[in-house]
Amino acid sequence: MFATRNRWTVLAAFAAGLVPMLGESSALAQAVASDPVSAASAVSIPTPAAPQAEILPGGRPGPSGVLQLFRWTEDWSAPPAPGTPLVDRIRHIPLGSSDTYLSLGGEIRAYYTDWQHSALGLRAADDNDPLQLRLRLLADLHIGPHVRAFVEVGDNREFGAQFATLPNRGRLNLQQAFIDLTLPLGNSGSITLRPGRFEMPLGNNKLVSVRDAMNERFTYQGLRATYILHGSLSVDVFAVRPVSLKPGTFNDGPSHVSSFRGVYVSAAKGPFGLGTDAYWYRLDREVAVLGPRSGEDRRNTWGMRAWKRTSNWDLDVEGAYQTGTFGSRDIAAWAVMFESGVTLSKTAMTPRLGLRANVFSGNHDPSGKASGTFVPAFPRFGLISEAAFFNLSNLMDIYPSLTLSPHRDITVTVGPDFLWRNSRADGIYIGATGAAFAAYGSGRFTGTDLNLQANWQATKHLQFTLYETFFSASGSLTSYGGKNGNYLGIQSDFKF
Repeated sequence: MFATRNRWTVLAAFAAGLVPMLGESSALAQAVASDPVSAASAVSIPTPAAPQAEILPGGRPGPSGVLQLFRWTEDWSAPPAPGTPLVDRIRHIPLGSSDTYLSLGGEIRAYYTDWQHSALGLRAADDNDPLQLRLRLLADLHIGPHVRAFVEVGDNREFGAQFATLPNRGRLNLQQAFIDLTLPLGNSGSITLRPGRFEMPLGNNKLVSVRDAMNERFTYQGLRATYILHGSLSVDVFAVRPVSLKPGTFNDGPSHVSSFRGVYVSAAKGPFGLGTDAYWYRLDREVAVLGPRSGEDRRNTWGMRAWKRTSNWDLDVEGAYQTGTFGSRDIAAWAVMFESGVTLSKTAMTPRLGLRANVFSGNHDPSGKASGTFVPAFPRFGLISEAAFFNLSNLMDIYPSLTLSPHRDITVTVGPDFLWRNSRADGIYIGATGAAFAAYGSGRFTGTDLNLQANWQATKHLQFTLYETFFSASGSLTSYGGKNGNYLGIQSDFKF
């Protein structure tokens, strides 16, 4: 285990490593976001030396030759130029005709994390400082413009952990394996059928995400159909089961106790020039735990989102309402998510002044017939911070932030995040498991996250990221057993 002083030595060494880069220029650098938070929330960043990764709806490919957060969205259809390094030549291996080729790639990611009171005192012995190692190999076969087969295998290890986290420890396993069958519809439309096992982030990745902070992402097994009217509309329809993780090798499989289905529609140009999304999905779980209660959970989520991004400002507003049943109780829960920012693109270090505010409902009448606690389906646990101290239930937060780019390959974001309970009659939901401090009657203020995130895109293929969050618990939380918490994360990620 690293002692506290050694943890700060690591932090200082990382910061020192950034300094020599401030005066250098890398022709290969690109801003490929390691966490869906930045890109999916439409955060403006300075123009890097190469095209940046972007969050992509449905089956639309990304810009040609650009590494992406979701590897299955990459476009390597263009043959490599003469003299291209081998690591790039394997991304397009011609197999006869110009539109039939094999693309090989992978990822090597090391992620050191150090939590002090990861459960904020909810349980004893909640410190943890593991090193995660994620290895990936992928093969993407394109047979003409209409048929594609994608396979990704991975090995996931965790070293030095004080307690095990299953998504970090899956040995050699099949991460994704699917076939795309694309049918053209008119001059600009197409529909793609995708049977198999796959990742499936929706919208801005806040409520249905990929769990990228852990070694193994959320994946699903079933069928997805995507209609694309290029440049204007995408419609996703899906019926899947989440993949259950098991210890061992090549033994993960679809869950037999939960299912997920829905429709997600995204229009690029809606009212007032805003992008507009609308969706419904249903997550059925035979056994669910919510605070002190457990039971069968049949939960519908209905939502709308409006968003826009320009070089100088960005906006993302989303509202969701939940119906269904939890045990014998009807569900009536809701959430509102807001994120916006102004980027001073002609000012030194390209500052972005950002503001995020979220409200996730809690239960106002524990003895009533309705369950009012909002429960996201497959949330981005790092939405509040990479530390993921809190689940997105009975929670409100306001987060003003400042993002600076001292170099085109480096971004630094800092800011305080102020957190409250939505309802005093409901508890505080902690971490990915959703375990909760019991409801207590005193103040709603929970505490403050002090956040720092630094990204350095060292080369086209290599990125380093540093996260630091200190949580200062409120007096009301500490009086009920809560504690301050601290999180340090240092990540290196090599993609090819």
